Amino acid sequence: MPCTLVGKVVSGVVTLGVIAGLTAVIVLTVNEANSKESTTELPPSSSAATSPSTPGSNKETESDLPYRVGVGIADMTGPCVEITFMGYAEVGQRGQGIHTRQFARSFIFAEGNSRVVLVTAEVQAVGIAVRREVVKKLQERYGNMYTLNNVILTGTHTHSTPGGHMVDFILDISILGFSRETFTAYVEGITRSIIRAHENMAPARLFFGQTTVTGTQMNRSPFSYGENPKEERARYEDVGNQTDITLTQVKIVREDGRLHGVMNWYAVHTTSMNMTNQLISSDNLGYAALKMEKELNPRSITGKPEIVAGFFSSNLGDVSPNTQGARCEFSGKECDNQFLICEHMERCFAQGPGQDMVESTKIIGTAVFEGAWEVLNTPNEELEELTGRISVRHQFMKMDEQTVPKYNTIEQTFDNENMVKGCVPALGYSFASGTVDGANTMNITQGTLEPMPILGFIASLIGAATDEDKDCHYPKPILLATGRANFPLPWHPHIISASVVWLGSLAILGVPGEPTTMAGRRMRAAVGQLMASKGIEPKVLVSGLTNEYIHYVTTYEEYQVQRYEAASTLYGPHTLDVFINKFVELTTAIIEDKEVDAGPSPPDHRNRILSLITPVVLDSSPLRQNFGDCVIQPPARVKRGDVVSATFVGANPRNDLKHEESHAAVERLELTQWVQVANDADWDTVFRWERMSLLRGTSQATFEWRVPEDAILTRYRIVYHGAARAIRGALTPFQGVSNEFELY
Repeated sequence: MPCTLVGKVVSGVVTLGVIAGLTAVIVLTVNEANSKESTTELPPSSSAATSPSTPGSNKETESDLPYRVGVGIADMTGPCVEITFMGYAEVGQRGQGIHTRQFARSFIFAEGNSRVVLVTAEVQAVGIAVRREVVKKLQERYGNMYTLNNVILTGTHTHSTPGGHMVDFILDISILGFSRETFTAYVEGITRSIIRAHENMAPARLFFGQTTVTGTQMNRSPFSYGENPKEERARYEDVGNQTDITLTQVKIVREDGRLHGVMNWYAVHTTSMNMTNQLISSDNLGYAALKMEKELNPRSITGKPEIVAGFFSSNLGDVSPNTQGARCEFSGKECDNQFLICEHMERCFAQGPGQDMVESTKIIGTAVFEGAWEVLNTPNEELEELTGRISVRHQFMKMDEQTVPKYNTIEQTFDNENMVKGCVPALGYSFASGTVDGANTMNITQGTLEPMPILGFIASLIGAATDEDKDCHYPKPILLATGRANFPLPWHPHIISASVVWLGSLAILGVPGEPTTMAGRRMRAAVGQLMASKGIEPKVLVSGLTNEYIHYVTTYEEYQVQRYEAASTLYGPHTLDVFINKFVELTTAIIEDKEVDAGPSPPDHRNRILSLITPVVLDSSPLRQNFGDCVIQPPARVKRGDVVSATFVGANPRNDLKHEESHAAVERLELTQWVQVANDADWDTVFRWERMSLLRGTSQATFEWRVPEDAILTRYRIVYHGAARAIRGALTPFQGVSNEFELY
């Protein structure tokens, strides 16, 4: 989660902070209405990945296969305008439209009475508040079949989607607090996808495969990586060295041999779209998912496939897709924000392999897709079939109360004579520097090991670190003692979760943050060694951004040099040791078929929301114009490969998020019927919204379509769907239609 440092005065009463890399003078005094309209009603249960049916209507035939698997996908797109995106913590990165929609993809695995849900959601991170609300809705429908113990939600970590849904003060503050619209959209979309998977259960087999994908990543903190033991680094010289290049796939095959769904894990930051982007985007992993689903479902509308392809994040903490490296914004000189510094007020940031960020997203996404496609097309007999039990163990833990034996990474043993512990959450100075995936104009560099008196004084007004905190986090100089800050809400969680999902003989370790390359490798090594000692062939995955968001997890050695990832490791230098011990404990419980206690319940702050986000008050049309009027028409003839667009008298798209629909679409004339061929979920389209007059409430909406080279040569038109808000809140749907145009 790269960040910048910005100062802002919001309102009269003062709360001092440095938030997500921002120095902020903030108070939240406005409580957003809890009665904000729901973006869409939850659908009836579905018998396919996206289509509705009657609840409980799925009838499973008798089968000799031990597993039943369901797949589902649903639109979870948040408000595409006026809400700040989460990831870069850049207050000015507010939405202005959609490049690609956000989707939640769910996979349910059941064996006997054991059941687990795995969801990959196209968001920066999910959070306990969203997960609680999703489970609540599922329990209203299915009773206690689904709980916090077996509903595992992950984020792809895209930095180009609306925030305000985390209900952790420091994570929502750059969005100006809680966004009811975002929260509701995410809860409903994720819930819909799980319902569809539940009603789509079928006997299935699971196949495990791997390949390598290169040219898509670079380690953005090689100096930190180099601090890990030489002997340990040597183990990985032939498998990516400073990054993990392995893509892992679980293929889900129905009893009749048809493909049911596919899950992929790959370690790369979804930051190909940089902090200047203001269009919702699922970024590189989202592109890979859309491309795979298009290949597998050539006749389906984007976002409504029968065969669902999920892409999950892994140990991505120090892994950037911006393979051209970092350069100073104006001089073009090489920089790293530690040893190579740009001039004052000149940003240092990395760029991808393309001519712009959109092309870079496509290049990285295509490479990831091609790796996944290679494994998918490997004959099943050449893959390893997963057999064994389906199980999950999940536990909450209060991090500053965890005392565990230190893990010896060279000997790959636990040292019971050297007990280490977690800390109360805190952020170091280099957290405020951001990373080369983001940008930073302030004179705070990565690798800061000494406190800065002025910043330290300001930060101490938020919450003062105790001597115990300072000793626990050493050598991190504490900038923000977030574990001691509770106004107006707790700034960071003290209680977080760890989970292990067991698919046959594959262990999936759920990390609620961003583990670095070597941190993930150590997790896999420790659990893999346990499995081997029990006579089980080690197959271990690290799944990042799982259930909550705790920033980063580095190794002890990386922590010592305090680059951005280490300064953002909330629970101190032994955070990784805590997780390794916990994953071994949970995996042991699965292997030995023992239960674990739930652990302490995290506080629930869903009823303590605070926000400065203003609601939509009024939409109006200009004099002598109506909503939906096309004010800029497309040309009469358009060439394949060109971009065609139309602009309409618009209304605020926050009025209706158009879940499972579209703000705009391209239609083709087939005989006498107009048939949709592209909508605002497609890669080749862009939906933009622009406020023309804040006082009058006027706006315009533009829809662009890059015409495919193989498009049918016939007549087309662009259709815009909107909803206008009256001063008293009533919504009036409307439609706008452009002139027809012909392709040549």
